[in-house]
Amino acid sequence: MILSILYSLQHLLSVLSKNKKLKMCYIILSFLIFIFIYTLKPDTYDIISYVKTVDYPYFEPLFTFLILLLRPFFDNRVVIFIIQFLIFILTLFTINLYLKKYENNNDKILSYIYVLFSVGFTLGINNGLRSYTASLIIFISIYLYLQDKKIKSFLVFLISIFFHYSSFIFFFVIIIVSFFSKKYYFQKHTFFYNKKMYLSLKILIIIFILFVMIGIFLLPFFIKYTPYAGYFNRNIIQGRVDFTIKYIPMLFIYLFSEFYFGKIDRNDYIFSQLRIIRAFFIILMGGFVFFNSLNELSSRVLGFYYTLEMIILALANVKNYKNSSIIINLGYSMAINAINVIGRI
Repeated sequence: MILSILYSLQHLLSVLSKNKKLKMCYIILSFLIFIFIYTLKPDTYDIISYVKTVDYPYFEPLFTFLILLLRPFFDNRVVIFIIQFLIFILTLFTINLYLKKYENNNDKILSYIYVLFSVGFTLGINNGLRSYTASLIIFISIYLYLQDKKIKSFLVFLISIFFHYSSFIFFFVIIIVSFFSKKYYFQKHTFFYNKKMYLSLKILIIIFILFVMIGIFLLPFFIKYTPYAGYFNRNIIQGRVDFTIKYIPMLFIYLFSEFYFGKIDRNDYIFSQLRIIRAFFIILMGGFVFFNSLNELSSRVLGFYYTLEMIILALANVKNYKNSSIIINLGYSMAINAINVIGRI
């Protein structure tokens, strides 16, 4: 209970970060809370299973390779701890990739603090190690893709598959969404560009709702040929928070943060593409709410969404969207799924 309260308190105190004099106090306090939580935090959920399966790993090739490489030298829990630490380093590397061009070190440090307490990081490092690792690698790949380094992007993406087979779906969905948004909105000599129109939240909602309505009904026909086929009509209830309960607060966080972000600016290409991708996934998951058979699949998509939002949160802070970053943080203070994995001490 104490750890959960501290986790929520850290997010509530994010309002202090708007004050230049109190920002450093907030950063130091957050660092101390982080150390305290992760020193005392018990193992929960999937971490317990990962520790047990070190003796007989049956995961994707690269994750299994890491376990087999470390297993002769360390006991089961230390093996998983080292993997968690490597994922921690990968998280910082991924965020640094998106933040490297920004020069304000104080803002960058604050962004890293936001990331370490984000729901994406909390769930990833304490529960879904494989899927979170794959998600981070995918966003490295997406960064390269948005920089027009398509061959490098594809090669990096291939690595993600060997940590979590199902990750390829997210990659290709993002590529499709970003391709069409670039072609019809960001690219010069198009109708939208020549008319100097700005992509608004209302237009995005209309486009994506139509797409999701069609996609949800076609999904069973396509998904049965993928690793996600087993997620249909699979509903793990024990120890899980219902997807709708998790989705509704997340939807409000999205709407309020987007209100302060404002219109999507074609001159801020990478951040704007991430916002469009975020809009797509929030509407996609809204469609899942009405289908009980998609509950488990919804949770997988939600985990990926949190990683995306983690990157957006870090960028929002250095881009001076302070209101949006604080709204996301305040919303995270009530993230039941993250609070649950923190533990009950």
